[in-house]
Amino acid sequence: MRIAIANDMFMAVEALRRIVVKIPDYKLAWVAYDGAEAVSKCAADTPDLILMDVLMPSMDGVEATRHIMSQSPCAIVMVTASVNRYAAKVFEAMDYGALDAINTPILGDDGLLNKITAIARLIGKSSHR
Repeated sequence: MRIAIANDMFMAVEALRRIVVKIPDYKLAWVAYDGAEAVSKCAADTPDLILMDVLMPSMDGVEATRHIMSQSPCAIVMVTASVNRYAAKVFEAMDYGALDAINTPILGDDGLLNKITAIARLIGKSSHR
């Protein structure tokens, strides 16, 4: 499964990248550092899943999700520092088609990996996990 990361924080990108590469069947498709870049990269190379930050410069993850789902739809999970704190934005993104949301993981936390595995099954890109 090809997974993209859209996040403006280097440490979050690195934590997400490390989770993605843990499973041999998962490949990092690309990284975008703001919503506009994510929309552009997705139009040129649509991944199976995008791990989308909620708050980013130039275009936030909600607006990027809206554009992506109308132009080059794919599975999107909102990844944010606090799902509870940004619940209104998370629900808005889900209204545009995001499948789920999770707090930005810390290293060693398998919550996101479990969520990616469940989405892989849902979209027919299941791994042997």
